[in-house]
Amino acid sequence: MKASLQAPLQALALAGLFFLAFRFPAPSGLGVHEPLLAFLVPALALAAAYRGLKAGWLYLAFLLGLAGIFAFVPATLASKGPMPYAAALGASLLFWGYEALGFLAVTLAGRTAFRRWGFAAGALAAALALLLWETLAFHVYPWSWGAPYGALPLLARSAAFLGSPGLGAWSWGCGGLLAAALLRPEPLSPALKAAALWAGVPTVLGLAWFLLPQGPPRHLDVMMVQPNFDPGVRRPGMEADHWRRTDRLLAEAGWPRSGRRTLVLWAESSVLGRDDARPDLRLAEEARSRGVAWLYGTEGAPPGTPYLLWNLVRGEADGAPAFLQAKTEPMPFGEAIPGPAFLREPLERSLGLLSQVPGPLTDQSTFQVATPEGPLGIHPLICSEALMPDRTARGLALAGGDLLANHTNDGWFERSAATDLHAAQIRLRAVESGRPLLRATLTGKSGRFNADGTWQLWGEARSEGGWVFPLDWRVRRTPARWVGLPALLGAILALGLAAVAWRARRMSP
Repeated sequence: MKASLQAPLQALALAGLFFLAFRFPAPSGLGVHEPLLAFLVPALALAAAYRGLKAGWLYLAFLLGLAGIFAFVPATLASKGPMPYAAALGASLLFWGYEALGFLAVTLAGRTAFRRWGFAAGALAAALALLLWETLAFHVYPWSWGAPYGALPLLARSAAFLGSPGLGAWSWGCGGLLAAALLRPEPLSPALKAAALWAGVPTVLGLAWFLLPQGPPRHLDVMMVQPNFDPGVRRPGMEADHWRRTDRLLAEAGWPRSGRRTLVLWAESSVLGRDDARPDLRLAEEARSRGVAWLYGTEGAPPGTPYLLWNLVRGEADGAPAFLQAKTEPMPFGEAIPGPAFLREPLERSLGLLSQVPGPLTDQSTFQVATPEGPLGIHPLICSEALMPDRTARGLALAGGDLLANHTNDGWFERSAATDLHAAQIRLRAVESGRPLLRATLTGKSGRFNADGTWQLWGEARSEGGWVFPLDWRVRRTPARWVGLPALLGAILALGLAAVAWRARRMSP
């Protein structure tokens, strides 16, 4: 092979493997490749960097991989923005390019530490840099390198101890050890040791999951309605349409049943065009007359404004005051222009936009429902909030809850891979929190994710559906539900790196 072709071919191969690591569902129908490539891609990227592959080629590899993973972004921006396709492609390049810079920085941090202080320092530096990039940097679409571990329940359960950011750091740290092994004259033995370490620790943690303490048994009958409404379209009769579908499912299932509570879930944006932040006794009566608890996505006006700028979830049950929770972290650029008001407001005026207003996250942010076993808390995560491990942990720490509900509207992305990517990236929230996560979507794919790492998705993108199922579980008390876990892991990695660097300096002539 000509030397001039080695670098571009390396970059293309790395980009292809990067794409496949986050390709969900797996083309084979199995998820084995996801966690394996989440380990091998950092190893190959770091090995190439250690051997001297220029930063530009590494950056191109990450950029192309991200362009493959998020290939749906230009068409979405062009059709839903709306904007000219050239402008949509330019905005997509900025998104892909920014995220690629982060992974390049992680790789270069590992290379710098490796050259100065050795293979252990390179692994620790890469792990620490990845953790900092995921948890502290600004992201338009929050996503985690640890998400591929959710493909295999045994490995997924290790997220109960390390969290998704911790698993991402583990991939890059072990990848650094494998990268150093590949540089040795006889790489087989150290490479096998690195691979065994990478797989062994999550496997042991996945088995240790069964030893975690559990809460009392909980029981619920769950109903989800997926109407396949066009996203963002406000029209009369949206609620009535949902109730027609819901009543049919209730009749077919013979619910509510004696001795069990029934929860009706509707997706984000199920009812639009009215201020559901206001009191409305009729809504409480809709739930009471059917004997159900009802949690649905809608919109409302924040205090002091006439505009419907809250992306809202409302709950009705037991004749209690309505439960209201607005999205606390609107997606940057998609739902709100980020930045301080003096920069944001002129841009909104020039574009003719109004940003969504974030809602507060408080000790009242969990929907409480009476059940035969006692009160049961359902903590809602609105669309992209479920992508954020810290948002889930903070919400549960403040308000508690026995169950997570993700209300989402992926219809903006039509039949692209976006809804699968979203599902793959949120599935570890159930394991981290030790609670089931129910995913109710407006247009598909709805599903359920269990605390043991198993999951189901139903239907296809842009499809109608309705699902009824009994849910029986016990809450697991997981270390990953602690808000301070990423900071603790970062401190351990930083101290380890400092110790290795100090020892290397002492031993240098």
